[in-house]
Amino acid sequence: MTGWRWAQYFLLSFLAVVVLGVGSVLGYAFRERIALGLQDQMYESLDMYGRRRLTTVSWDMTQEDLHCCGVEDYRDWSERIPDSCCMDDYGARKRPCQQLQTSLTIYRIGCYEAITQSLVRNSLLLGGATLLLLLVIVPATVLAYYMLTTI
Repeated sequence: MTGWRWAQYFLLSFLAVVVLGVGSVLGYAFRERIALGLQDQMYESLDMYGRRRLTTVSWDMTQEDLHCCGVEDYRDWSERIPDSCCMDDYGARKRPCQQLQTSLTIYRIGCYEAITQSLVRNSLLLGGATLLLLLVIVPATVLAYYMLTTI
């Protein structure tokens, strides 16, 4: 490799280390503010349900995958509870939760709580992946710097 190639490699790997490190620190430091921002955005998007296709699909997928309903609970939807809040029957059909709102027909946990629980469960995996990337990139950056200075 030429000196220019080592310089490019060093700069890219150094940038990756900085982005991973700064992103991790900022994400941890501002986790409460990020969580409140998520909750605010969820409440704002409730009004767009049924009017914007992407918002509708996102809410439906979230509620079906995480078995949740609304931001805090099903009452966030007022009187227009979506079918994605309804629990599946044994025949893979949706139960009629709009007419009969009981704990047997509707998801009771809110999606904000379900999302935060999912993030907490997966935070160890995310942190481990970040650490593994840093363990690979930092020695490569040091090696690239060494090669750059010896050429």
